[in-house]
Amino acid sequence: MRQSATHELFTYWNHLRGERAAPDRAEIDPAAIRGALAETFMLEVDDAHQFPLRLSGTRINALFCAEQKRRPFVELWSQNEARNMAAILLTVGDASCPILAGAAAAPTGYGEVELELLFLPLRYRGETNARILGSLALVSKPPWLGLLPADRLMLRSLRTLNENVAPLAWNADLEMRSSAETKPTGSAFEQRGHFRVYRGGR
Repeated sequence: MRQSATHELFTYWNHLRGERAAPDRAEIDPAAIRGALAETFMLEVDDAHQFPLRLSGTRINALFCAEQKRRPFVELWSQNEARNMAAILLTVGDASCPILAGAAAAPTGYGEVELELLFLPLRYRGETNARILGSLALVSKPPWLGLLPADRLMLRSLRTLNENVAPLAWNADLEMRSSAETKPTGSAFEQRGHFRVYRGGR
């Protein structure tokens, strides 16, 4: 975790959950994460696997030059990566597995800005996979931020933050699957095309 907002949100979530797999949505106190609120979002885990945004921080809205609340999170990605992202988010909820990802974004014709994303499972009304808390932090502030909307997000790297959950990998068609079906390598990550897939660890 390179960004302060990412670290602050993960530390708070980890403290709240204690020995549990995930804390409850009702336990989240915005005042306790005021330093990360602008980069924080919350997703609903819906049956259609669109993951609409229930909350969207101001810097996330500035990235797309519009309020993102209620927008399906998978719409922020290209068609292929939308399928990947849906599978990633289902892993977060179903396996109660926090995930750290790297991404990039830019308006057409402009240089990319790197992004750090964090996805954290939340309980909601007794359900273990009903909400996902997350952050989207820019590594640097581009001159176009707030003036031009970024195009679709592009996934660059992925890392599970739960050593009990297998790393994630892509097949040739960019469909997400568990790398439990593959033989692990001795390196800290596996390079798959332009993706760098990190092995789990806390």
